[in-house]
Amino acid sequence: MFKHIRSFVGKLFNENQQMLVVMYLSHFYWFLRKYFLAVEIIYPEEFLTNWSIIKHYSSQDRERNFTVYQMIKVHNEIFKDKKTNVIEFGVDRGGTLTTISKFVKDSSEIYALDSFGFFSDDIKSNVTKYDPHYLGTYRPFTKKTRFKNFNYLALEKQLNEILIKKESNLNIIKCYFPEKIEDEIFKKISSIKYSFVHVDFDLYKPTLDVIKFVIPRLEKNAIILLDYYNLISQEGVKWAVRDSGVNIRKCIQTQSGQLICYT
Repeated sequence: MFKHIRSFVGKLFNENQQMLVVMYLSHFYWFLRKYFLAVEIIYPEEFLTNWSIIKHYSSQDRERNFTVYQMIKVHNEIFKDKKTNVIEFGVDRGGTLTTISKFVKDSSEIYALDSFGFFSDDIKSNVTKYDPHYLGTYRPFTKKTRFKNFNYLALEKQLNEILIKKESNLNIIKCYFPEKIEDEIFKKISSIKYSFVHVDFDLYKPTLDVIKFVIPRLEKNAIILLDYYNLISQEGVKWAVRDSGVNIRKCIQTQSGQLICYT
């Protein structure tokens, strides 16, 4: 019952308004953790500094972004003596990509893919029965809603100014993966082995397509971090994981709804 209520209420707000509500409720909930469970996390100052900037446009709350931060740190330790390739599917307005770019190790090539509102019709036409929140007339991820006044090329330039100091580079790719993407770019990203993968595609079909794409292209000990795995309004992600053949016994479900998979 709550799932239907949550879905109905969510559609009353645009995507940016939804993010603000989620941020407020999440902060209040995790604030109570200290007093009800006697659990207190001391966040690193560098993380909090980054969060103070990206929270204004992030699609994640602080806890989920902290998971991204921690897993990038783990990745850096595992691959500290090696050049690495990192890929993110689902950039949104760049909250997690900023976190990844700021804290990833030196000598990392980063690829980031999103529709940025240009392929909203394709996204809508591929909504499935596993994505009930997105059925009907509700149209997310458009140039008029989430990506209004957003320039992904400006984001790429801004983050590359940080990455160049680490002998690293970011390539942001506008596409509808995997159907509508330039051939040369697809060949490029298909020829690479990845050490860290962040998946934030929300829906069943694109998430399943991504998992099938990355599994044969993972380095040994690579990390896959899937957002929305246990969020009740994005249940297609869980169905995609189940149908992909991922060994769930080698994965960790976080308290904030993500899934961490190890190879």
